[in-house]
Amino acid sequence: MSDHHLSLQLVSPNQDFFEGIIDMVVLPGEDGDFSVLPEHAPIITYLRPGKITIIEEKNKEHIYFVGSGFVKVEKNNCQVLVDYIKKSSDFNIEISRQELSKLLTEIEKESDQTQLKSLLEKKEILEEEVSFLESMK
Repeated sequence: MSDHHLSLQLVSPNQDFFEGIIDMVVLPGEDGDFSVLPEHAPIITYLRPGKITIIEEKNKEHIYFVGSGFVKVEKNNCQVLVDYIKKSSDFNIEISRQELSKLLTEIEKESDQTQLKSLLEKKEILEEEVSFLESMK
């Protein structure tokens, strides 16, 4: 690692999930995964649902699944804001499948267009999560 450090904050509306000095973070960008290392060029971009891998010193990894969000990198500081997040210790494909099934039932019964839009957004994220978890088998 260079003499410079990379500071990372990973937050959702409900909770701060990670804050600290890291070696690297791999993020699910709109156009594909990308890595942020110390001295990364300034950038602000959207994130798609997918896997975030945080690598601390001595290759200690933290893995999360996130919904949409955005990232801002500037002056060795990386801020990641997401609307949905699960840490690897909470990964359970059966529970995710059950949540998706329950949500599909709710969607079929929903008549309010505003509520339906919200449910469809949640459905997209859960489908991505299930697909992600299946790919990890």
